[in-house]
Amino acid sequence: MKKKILIIQHHRKFGGASKSISEFILKLKSEFEFDVICPSGTTSDFFKNKKINIYKFLGVPSYDITEIGSYTGLRKILLIREIFYFFIFLLTVFKIKKKYDIIHLNDTNLIILAPFLKFIFKANIICHVRTRVNITKVSTLIYYISKKYIDKFICIDKSTFSTSPNKKKSIIIYNIFDNKKNKKKYLKKNKKKFRIGFLGSLDFHKGLDFYFDCISEINKKTNNFIFIIGGSLSVPNKFLLNILEIFRIKKNFNRIYYDFKNKKYTNVKFLNNVSNLNKFYKQIDLICFPSRMNALGRPIIEAASNGIPSLVCLDKYFNDTIVDKKTGYVLKFGNKKSFIQKLYNLSKNKKKLHQLGINAKKNYYLRHNLIKNTNKLSKVYNSIL
Repeated sequence: MKKKILIIQHHRKFGGASKSISEFILKLKSEFEFDVICPSGTTSDFFKNKKINIYKFLGVPSYDITEIGSYTGLRKILLIREIFYFFIFLLTVFKIKKKYDIIHLNDTNLIILAPFLKFIFKANIICHVRTRVNITKVSTLIYYISKKYIDKFICIDKSTFSTSPNKKKSIIIYNIFDNKKNKKKYLKKNKKKFRIGFLGSLDFHKGLDFYFDCISEINKKTNNFIFIIGGSLSVPNKFLLNILEIFRIKKNFNRIYYDFKNKKYTNVKFLNNVSNLNKFYKQIDLICFPSRMNALGRPIIEAASNGIPSLVCLDKYFNDTIVDKKTGYVLKFGNKKSFIQKLYNLSKNKKKLHQLGINAKKNYYLRHNLIKNTNKLSKVYNSIL
């Protein structure tokens, strides 16, 4: 009989965490029976389209313990929403009569739910560590829950492992990307113009205000670059975003986005949501991830699988998903001069760019090997009694 696993996902808007867990679900569905709890939205639509059974909730409560989140000042208002979601969540989850062997929390921000889920389902609990945890923010309560109620932490790389709430219970299982449609070897591109890509949600945390400034500076001096930007605004509702900014809950990135878009650069292409990833990566020579989040996004893995090197911003850096100067380059966030200069250098040195792409693809097969990482997760599920 298959083990029954319940995945808890709190993001309403589809993103990297949902995509990453879905890759594992689709590869392991012949071994295990999966269900997903998630809020109604693009995330639930995605799982439904993948024919993964879902329970749609009004909301899933979370408590942010990552390095990029905080509850200071007026942001404490967010806790009211989480408390509301918490009671709705409990009332709804009690209606689920199915028994599960494992509850899989898809983010450390869901740790706070572990005692309640353990009481309701009497199941073992696994937690994914997808973003660096702010160790100074982790309370005694979170450490207690991690020790008593979490059976295993799954870290996506060495960086997240270094901040895991309980290293003794932690294991690194790298994210996977099923790139079976692209078996061709990396081909050296001979285009006259240097094509730079970005893929992800368009928001302040992704560092796009910094990226837009760099593009503007480059366009003052040359027209030999093409910038291809894939993704949609994380909060498209202007009225809601203005309210969030007033209460200092979220910065109004949309204003920055439209100011930049109104400059109407002919060498900047906005693609909105990208459904065909292989087609996107065939259009670019380099992927940029100028994030404030101090974390590597899925585009780095996806690009590497296509033989595309990366230019990323990180403060704390480990050689695994990206290897500095070998599969791409790692820079400190906010150093506009270094960022622009690196783009110039790569645009002029196609031989170096080509070698970085070859190395990136080799590293992808080494670290993010689909079979190896899927088997590791399978063993974790089977080892927990």
